Amino acid sequence: MNVHELNVPEILKSAGLRVTPQRDAILRHIFACRGHMTADEIYRSMQSILPNLSVSTVYNTLKNLSEAGIIREIKFGDGASLFDANTSPHHHFVCKSCGKLIDFFLPSTPNLAHIAEEEKFQIEDMHIEVTGLCNDCLSVQGNS
Repeated sequence: MNVHELNVPEILKSAGLRVTPQRDAILRHIFACRGHMTADEIYRSMQSILPNLSVSTVYNTLKNLSEAGIIREIKFGDGASLFDANTSPHHHFVCKSCGKLIDFFLPSTPNLAHIAEEEKFQIEDMHIEVTGLCNDCLSVQGNS
C-alpha cells in the first residue's frame, strides 16, 4: 500500500487524535519516507509542504503520534530521537561511520522475564542495537 492509499484521518481518529492539516501532512511524510528521521529532519523536509509549520508543532505532533502508538520513537543514548513508521517489534543495525540504521527482525525475542524478575526490573520495551559498518562504508574503506 502506498502513502496515498492510507486513510490518515481515520488512523488519527481511531487513535483518539484530532485531525489537523499538520498532523495529516507529518504522518503522511513519515509513512512516505519509511525511514528513521529526527524531529529536525522532519521539520526541515516539511518546510516546502507547510511553510508556516513551526518546530514546536512538529515536536508536539511527533510526541502525540508516538504516545498513540502510530509511530515509534527510537532513543539512542544522548542523541536525538528518531521516529519510525514501523511500530512492529524490530531492532537496528547502526553504522558507526555514517549513522545509517537498518531494520532487522529476530524470529523470536529472547525471554528476559526471568532475568528481569531476579533483578527486580520491570521491562517496558526492548530494543537491540548492533553497531558496525554498513556495506556502503565498507566499500569506501575497501577502496581507500
